[in-house]
Amino acid sequence: MITSVLYLIVGAGFLFFGADWLVKSAVFFAKRLKISSLVIGLTVVAFGTSLPELVISLKAALTNASAIAIGNIVGSNIANVGLVLGLSSFIFPMAIYYHEIKRDLYIYLFVCIVFIIFLSDGVITRLEGFALFAGLIIYTWSCIKYKRDQNVESVPSVGGMSKSLILFSLGLIGLYFGAELFIAGAIELAKILGVSEAVIGMSVVALGTSLPELSTCIVASFRNEHSISVGNIIGSNLFNILSVIGIVGIVKPLIINDGIMTFEIPVMIAFGLILIPLGFVKQPISRIYSFLLVAAYFGFIYGLFLR
Repeated sequence: MITSVLYLIVGAGFLFFGADWLVKSAVFFAKRLKISSLVIGLTVVAFGTSLPELVISLKAALTNASAIAIGNIVGSNIANVGLVLGLSSFIFPMAIYYHEIKRDLYIYLFVCIVFIIFLSDGVITRLEGFALFAGLIIYTWSCIKYKRDQNVESVPSVGGMSKSLILFSLGLIGLYFGAELFIAGAIELAKILGVSEAVIGMSVVALGTSLPELSTCIVASFRNEHSISVGNIIGSNLFNILSVIGIVGIVKPLIINDGIMTFEIPVMIAFGLILIPLGFVKQPISRIYSFLLVAAYFGFIYGLFLR
């Protein structure tokens, strides 16, 4: 038990710092190529915060643990709204303006519907993986083509080519070993607790891979950059389905547990829909609503272990 938890903690640390170093070095390379900050924010940084989910899900799929791969994404999307947004806005009350998030929010809900359709036959095929990844390309292109008034998350790059190359290499190494340790700890913990790998994927694994989003949102909220916080959450959820499930599905078809369609998927949709009324209440949203979001998230986790 102690060994499993230690693997999870150390693995989460490797994933967190690995993704952070990889993003910062990638931002440096992008700026050297004279790529705009907007494009960097919509591609490098947005994809960077989803790197832990991608690495974990890919590793899980390749080791025949599809339940962890799917559970990680569904659980991470729920955690991003319930825990990340709830906890961030509880610490630093933030404003959620409906007119700023409606476009991306409705795109996310549409992607969720497509995801459900793909899940209905019990497998994410390579063709469906290609379709999801194509959707990511179209979404990214539309964001760049039709520049809206928006704040794009900015990440400082590191100074110097040599330092960037070192950080890039360390980032890749951190992600690799982090995934190895995290998956090993998650599978072992599932055996010890006598629960399914899907439950561990949606709870422990999803919480660990949501650390980049949590840290980003707390820092952004502290700086009063509310649109960055909310945009990061919606964008990350979109990337989780379109890029992570898309790429993993292309590499290896994912087998789905039928039970996910009756509880976990509806909860994921509900946490997405809750952002609509939150955009209309008095701003910034009160700590009561923030507390309810966090409570709802832990209610979901409790329900998982009861099943």
